[in-house]
Amino acid sequence: MSSPEVRRNILVLCLCVALSASSMSLLFTVAAVIGYTLAPDKSISTLPVAFTMIAMMLSTAPSALLMKRYGRRAGFSAGAGIGAIGAIAGMAGVYEGNFWMICAATACLGAANAIAMQYRFAAAEAAPPEFRSRAISLTMLGGVAAAFVGPNLASYGRGWFETLPFLGTFLALLGLQVLLFAAIGMLRLTDTRGVVHHEAARPTSMILKQPAVIVAMIAGALGYAVMTFIMTATPLAILDCNYAFGDAAFIIQWHVVGMYAPGFFTGHLIRRFGAMTIIQIGAVFNLVCLAFGLAGIDLLTNFWPSLVLLGIGWNFMFVGATSFLTENYRPAEQGKVQAINEFVVFGTVAVASLSAGTIYATGGWATLLLSALLPIGLVMMVVAGYAIKLRRDKIRPVQ
Repeated sequence: MSSPEVRRNILVLCLCVALSASSMSLLFTVAAVIGYTLAPDKSISTLPVAFTMIAMMLSTAPSALLMKRYGRRAGFSAGAGIGAIGAIAGMAGVYEGNFWMICAATACLGAANAIAMQYRFAAAEAAPPEFRSRAISLTMLGGVAAAFVGPNLASYGRGWFETLPFLGTFLALLGLQVLLFAAIGMLRLTDTRGVVHHEAARPTSMILKQPAVIVAMIAGALGYAVMTFIMTATPLAILDCNYAFGDAAFIIQWHVVGMYAPGFFTGHLIRRFGAMTIIQIGAVFNLVCLAFGLAGIDLLTNFWPSLVLLGIGWNFMFVGATSFLTENYRPAEQGKVQAINEFVVFGTVAVASLSAGTIYATGGWATLLLSALLPIGLVMMVVAGYAIKLRRDKIRPVQ
């Protein structure tokens, strides 16, 4: 059983995830649409989303160093501040009709989200080892609120200023950052700066040669990349099928439910069946997602189940990969391993989000979905190969 202090911190971290994930679900609901409206070339309409991911990738190492030097709470507060700057820049970009200013705004929001993604690691550090996977899962559960807050704010905010669609969405985003800053102030995390660990940190090259670390990073990176790749193009596909913007917001809303609602039980499943099994099940959910998407373009019988399954697949793969990673490094290594992991994950995601616009513009929705088969299959092969290796090592006779 966890202590009251641990439960309190997990609850506050869950609230922080709810607010930061609401900001991102709002952004992803409108970013590709705004990009399509303002882009000088429609093939780069998803560039604002790509800028988000590139900024997340580039911010991972600085954010880890920031927290190592100044502590988790100071780092999280800085993230909320950067997010507020991004929201203000987004308002200016909409007002000026400037595509590149929108890209700058989404880059700021991406940098802020790189810091926010550390909430799951903060939860793992705040919990005892036997409660760690549950702590990560419960913290991510905060994103369920984002399913309803983000897309609905995007839809309602779009009409707040009649002559300037989407100005209101960035204003709402600014409000979320202010609330996030207040929530961060309630955290009571242990200050780990200057702590001397019993086991010294190994060289980075040695850590990265560990098969378990490689498997965790590949699963986390490709699982997140597939989700972003498909989700980025979904609003464009829905609007191209002559559905309303509100329909796109509805689909993204239920996609986010799929992403975070499994937090009620993912941690329990990981403890019972193991992280690798859960990652594989997540990959299967993604395959079924593709099957629904390729079967047609009906809003409720194709887009809706496809995006819900995509979200569930992401949760199983990402939470599973995070839990598996935290089991395979020493406490003294957590800063650099987390920084490398986030760089790999969001570097892969940046490539996926950037390529989504080009593939959708040139090949269409079906081609985009078929393109996701390769990374999903690669994850399944890598995880299965590692599991086979473990079994062989167990039965190998002693020489």
